[in-house]
Amino acid sequence: MSNDKKFLKQAGRLKTPWLAAGILLLLFILGWYAALRFGALKYSHAQLIEVFRHPLTDSREQDVIIDLRLPRTFAAILVGAAMAQAGAIMQGVTRNPIADPGLLGINAGSGLALIIGYAVFDNMHYMRLLVICLFGAFAAAFLVFGLSYQKGKGYNQLRLILAGAMVSTLFSAIGQAVTIYFNLSTAVIGWQAGGLVQINWKMLAIIAPFIISGFILAQLLAHQLTILSLNETVAKSLGQRTFAVTVALLGIVLLMSAGAVALVGSVSFIGLIIPHFIRMFAPKSYRILLPLTAFAGATFMLWVDIICRNLNPPAETPISAIISIIGLPCFLWLIRRGSNL
Repeated sequence: MSNDKKFLKQAGRLKTPWLAAGILLLLFILGWYAALRFGALKYSHAQLIEVFRHPLTDSREQDVIIDLRLPRTFAAILVGAAMAQAGAIMQGVTRNPIADPGLLGINAGSGLALIIGYAVFDNMHYMRLLVICLFGAFAAAFLVFGLSYQKGKGYNQLRLILAGAMVSTLFSAIGQAVTIYFNLSTAVIGWQAGGLVQINWKMLAIIAPFIISGFILAQLLAHQLTILSLNETVAKSLGQRTFAVTVALLGIVLLMSAGAVALVGSVSFIGLIIPHFIRMFAPKSYRILLPLTAFAGATFMLWVDIICRNLNPPAETPISAIISIIGLPCFLWLIRRGSNL
């Protein structure tokens, strides 16, 4: 048996992630409980239980907990999981430890498309919102990977990051120009800050299936991603059709990123920080790494949303501000640590 195949066979035994999974589960349950109880209005444990015992009762508690907080909690879970897992896939595909959808321009592409959508359409239906974000993410990814690809050499890591920074800057500048010209500041400012205030059951019913489909497809291709993350030459020697697998995985990233942006707006750092944190406890097998990363991202986003709602009630602190405060020190730590895939 070759060394590469031995690596694939033994990858799941290198670390034991069960302790980390247990801690995440505890934090997840506590986060969900706190998210339903605390906010501008605080409810007792007895009130929360009563609402779930009689969910169809016409009451103020039911309106807040079932119609406002519960869909918002689901959205936070989906967004955190989607952005974290998209970051893990990007890092595996590019074999670049600092790759994530935000750094590679995908979020900026979705944002520009969203701004243009607000300028063109009077009414932004949720399905239209998702399609527009998906188109913008695809355009940004196409530009970034097109600019960074070298024939015969594949994707150069430095060129990939530089191309992502350039495309992000270009799309952000165009977005600002369109915002000023069409006077869209009121409509766009909420998206730029990031938030879950606007979430409702109808929005979730349309967008959530696309994100969940991305999770399922990613898990089906997890083993192929493990092979691809080793080395392109090694992957080809093991019989993998690297181009087809890469395109499929990037399509999954686009689907999850566009869905997350459509729900919450502009959010960075999650796809960069969470996969690195999970790699400290999990093996390099993406069959384990992907679901654990998604679970950690969901838990992280739950607690971020709780902080945003309770830091200065009834006003809400922008999600991007809280994530940046947490994310910047973590990013600097990753650079200092010089972590590798």
